[in-house]
Amino acid sequence: MQLAVPRYTTRGLPKYRYLPTVHPHPGIHPEGHSYGKKEEKHHPLPPEKWSQNDLYLYGVDLFNQGFWWEAHEAWESVWLTTKKLDLHGQFLQALIQFSAALLKLYSGKLSGFEKLYQEAEKRIGFCLKELPGNLHLYMGLNIVKWMERMENFRQTVEDPKGEVIDPLGYTNFPAIILESHPAKNH
Repeated sequence: MQLAVPRYTTRGLPKYRYLPTVHPHPGIHPEGHSYGKKEEKHHPLPPEKWSQNDLYLYGVDLFNQGFWWEAHEAWESVWLTTKKLDLHGQFLQALIQFSAALLKLYSGKLSGFEKLYQEAEKRIGFCLKELPGNLHLYMGLNIVKWMERMENFRQTVEDPKGEVIDPLGYTNFPAIILESHPAKNH
């Protein structure tokens, strides 16, 4: 299921949404959607140039369409170029963990979802403390509004009891909608 949300890049989406133990591993298995592709080198950009950061924006596109493993990989490439304990590094690490949490939920593992969600939530709390004044917008994302949607989603999640459950099937799925960016709808 693809959500009707803005796209922020023109990059194509992978052939399938990777789900561990169900699909071939994207980069390791010969039938993986990214098998044989060279790892993309990310050239560091400061967070204020987020709207020019194609890999960050592609991570948002992937996240919003349910490609949580793939979003994790895209954002990790950006995160590797940051100072891990500053606002920029912690923000990207939070996105990575939220993506991993949704992958756990998609895999039917509520406890894994909860654990990763809580870790990501702590990092977001750090980010909000680091932002100047009442500023809640960082790299195009209104963190407070998005976290309200994330928490609303979290409260409605039912225990999948080991079964595959698609978070995109929830009407309140917390897609990442960036502000102050001319979204490209594709």
